[in-house]
Amino acid sequence: MGETKQQTQCLNQLAWLLFSDKQLDAAEDAASRTITLITEKGQEYTVCQLHHVLGRIHHTKGEKKKAIRHFEAVLRIASPFDWHGIQFWAHCSLAELFSGEHEFDDAHAHVKRAKPHAVNDAYKLGRATHTQAIVWYRQRRLEDSKSEASHALKIFENLGAVKEAGACRGLLQTVERAMENRSTSSQGELLETILHPTPVNFHFPV
Repeated sequence: MGETKQQTQCLNQLAWLLFSDKQLDAAEDAASRTITLITEKGQEYTVCQLHHVLGRIHHTKGEKKKAIRHFEAVLRIASPFDWHGIQFWAHCSLAELFSGEHEFDDAHAHVKRAKPHAVNDAYKLGRATHTQAIVWYRQRRLEDSKSEASHALKIFENLGAVKEAGACRGLLQTVERAMENRSTSSQGELLETILHPTPVNFHFPV
């Protein structure tokens, strides 16, 4: 009681939990209310997390403009602090959003902008490579997608990242089926291979 900083941190995690449970309206309400509670400097990191979850919520709802506005807010706030982890995940989220809209130039641009924030971090590099493979697949550049997905798979296998490696194998299978029969490949198959860019522990590594 009376500890605003602790309240906002708890509400932030609540918003992410609700989003993970697909309670989108409740998650949006929790995140939006939490942002209004933050009136002092020193909580920019939490504000970035809140904008990111709001971006994910609006993306899931199909509200493109609102999602972009929140992801761009993350980048604007995080940039002066050189929070590379936060910027990385925001760019990956934007790449996923634009590729889903078939706006491939923007999607590629955000993957390219994400990679410098993954320097010396094999896991992030693997995630950026996996995202690039998905963009190539949606663009129907199947050979490029297969190459990127294979590269991402090797990275995750070396790291022992089981879930991520499994997603890459699923993507490779989808790409190979599409290469066998390009006219009948299904976008629906790809959905099972997408890894959400936001870390599941609700915290952005920096």
